Amino acid sequence: MLLTEKQLEEYPRLPGVYVMRDELGRVIYVGKAKDLRARLRSYLRQGDSRLLVRYLLKELAEVEVIVTASEKEALILENNLIKKHRPRYNVRLRDDKDYVHIRIDTSHPFPRLSIARRPQKDGAVYFGPYASAHAARNTVRLIQRHMGLRTCKDLELKLAKRGCINYQMGRCAGVCSGKITREEYALRVQEAIMFLQGRSTELLRQLKERMKRASDELRFEEAARLRDQIREIEKTLEAQRVDKPLGKDRDVVAIHRVGMEATIAVMVVRGGKLSDVLTFQIPPTPLEDQEVLASFLQQFYERGRIPPPEILVSVPLGEEVDALEEWLREIAQAKVRIRRPLRGEARSLVEMAQENAKMARREATFWWESAAQLARRLGMVKEPRVIDAFDISNLGGKEAVGAAVRFVEGIAEPSMYRTYKIKTVEGQDDYSMLYEVIRRHLLRKKEEGSLPDLIMVDGGKGQLSVAIAALEDLGLEGIEAIALAKERTRGGESVGDRLFLRGKKEPIPVEKAGDALRVLLHLRDEAHRVAISRHRRRRTARKLASPLDLIPGIGPVRKKQLLRHLGSLDAIKEASLEELSQVPGISISLAKRIRSFFDSEWTGEAR
Repeated sequence: MLLTEKQLEEYPRLPGVYVMRDELGRVIYVGKAKDLRARLRSYLRQGDSRLLVRYLLKELAEVEVIVTASEKEALILENNLIKKHRPRYNVRLRDDKDYVHIRIDTSHPFPRLSIARRPQKDGAVYFGPYASAHAARNTVRLIQRHMGLRTCKDLELKLAKRGCINYQMGRCAGVCSGKITREEYALRVQEAIMFLQGRSTELLRQLKERMKRASDELRFEEAARLRDQIREIEKTLEAQRVDKPLGKDRDVVAIHRVGMEATIAVMVVRGGKLSDVLTFQIPPTPLEDQEVLASFLQQFYERGRIPPPEILVSVPLGEEVDALEEWLREIAQAKVRIRRPLRGEARSLVEMAQENAKMARREATFWWESAAQLARRLGMVKEPRVIDAFDISNLGGKEAVGAAVRFVEGIAEPSMYRTYKIKTVEGQDDYSMLYEVIRRHLLRKKEEGSLPDLIMVDGGKGQLSVAIAALEDLGLEGIEAIALAKERTRGGESVGDRLFLRGKKEPIPVEKAGDALRVLLHLRDEAHRVAISRHRRRRTARKLASPLDLIPGIGPVRKKQLLRHLGSLDAIKEASLEELSQVPGISISLAKRIRSFFDSEWTGEAR
């Protein structure tokens, strides 16, 4: 550890963030403090009794500090640095299910309503997560039916010339056919957002006022639509009602701890009714409960959720509360209070949330138990946190693609999946293809600073040798390689899966290697699925290739216009210059280019 009393005197007594690195320069922990000098002095003098400190001091080699103007700015910067560096000792929020979100693209003149798996920073508004995809889709259908928001994609909207089937069925306001103005549509978008935010009482009041105004102005069709919308919302709220009201809008957050593993449950209460219960598994961490919960709350509400006026927690958050409340107020545009109740109805709600967290903990299978067994089997010093798996898919060497999928702490990270078109190999040479994909992928991850701890290939000894060669040629040390193959008899009968390890002559049957290795089967199958899917898309695209794709200036929209107006490829080939120039979007110069292409260049098949 490099901190000395002399160095500490150089640190300011101001709020800010401190970044701790190990001997290799990797960020291992990011923290924030009201007083940077006082906080870092507690590490040096071991006045901090947290379990985390013992772990940090063993690896700490360098400390960097960043001064901020306030505690709130320190909180925001801390979270950004955690997302950037993914330090091993900070909490990283991971859902224990594939929760879904409802997305409204408010940057578009006529925002689209859709389902999204993962919120992105794309200017859209996200609502959720929803524990049940079925419930989320039902909500989308309700909004579509009674508020008329479109669900068609932007390209479909651009190409549409008349009302779609959703408009004809009364499930869309008719954006594509100009049946609604931008201002009227924006009003409906605002209604949908209020409904998704749980502001149903306020929404119903506004709708009733609009219904009365429409009726007074003899706009009876609009009044009837609003009446039906009001009834549907009231019916939905009634279906959510429970026997015992649970008070005002609030989120109840509780943590359950077993050793260094934690489970967090969130009970969502809106309008006095329990609307959802979400559970999250936190990877093993030496952080104290209050630090885990504070970090969780920041990441949870950063994902598009609107904080309610009150958040009940199972442990006091100490000095974290003020900055966190200030940050949440900015998101909610309203006052937000975090408190730990000690008695009464609120305390009962916290205890209920804790029971949900305990139940989720009993049902969960923790990756880290499996990772420890796997590390022992492979002789690895540390548990493999990040595993990349590779597979190749081709048909006789044609349209060959490779896939690399990533699991982090036993959970798929689709945003890190990559597919590669084979560039350097001709013909059927699976080994060379695999080498190319592994090498390109690891070079990319090395540049990004996100190398895996372990790589796995689909296959046996040959494929494992290729993976090891790629690692050695790139000079990557500390990354282990394994191969997983489905063994078969000479007659083609499956005899189970085998795990091939570096330096081991005989493979290990997975069923004999213990349940810890079974997660690798899922990883192998996922790599296979991604490779096959990409290969099929390439084959389909080749089959559907059109000579029109070879003409500069002809994209999907103009190609569709040509086929729509002239009827077929043969008709386009025979069309005169005048006929081509009459197609919407086809200028005289482009018509000449098309005519020239078919007259002199095209040989009868797509190149």
